Amino acid sequence: MNLLQVGRLIRKLRKDHSYTMVDFARIVNISQPSLSRIESGNQEVTFTQLEKICDEFGISLSDFFQRVEEKSVLLAIEEDEKKGIDIEEELDDELNKMISALSTEQKKGLYTLLLPYMKE
Repeated sequence: MNLLQVGRLIRKLRKDHSYTMVDFARIVNISQPSLSRIESGNQEVTFTQLEKICDEFGISLSDFFQRVEEKSVLLAIEEDEKKGIDIEEELDDELNKMISALSTEQKKGLYTLLLPYMKE
């Protein structure tokens, strides 16, 4: 588990919910300095702490880790692009994985959404 990505997601969720660091630390029962270290990727978050954090944001642990994983894939692709690596095949693979996991109705919706962007 990438501590920096976990911390960044916690920070993003906290800010999206308009919590100050002090208020949120109090709510999830950890010290403000600990929360600061967690958000900056310098301290591991315990399972118990993560449960409290997810409960406060109304998301499951599974959803939290899925968001971290999605961010990891995107960051890896962006890093490859910065290094001058051709990312088209990698993006195609990731998109195919995502699309194959969708229901038929979701695929129809995605098709409708993407249709205006298709080159003629």
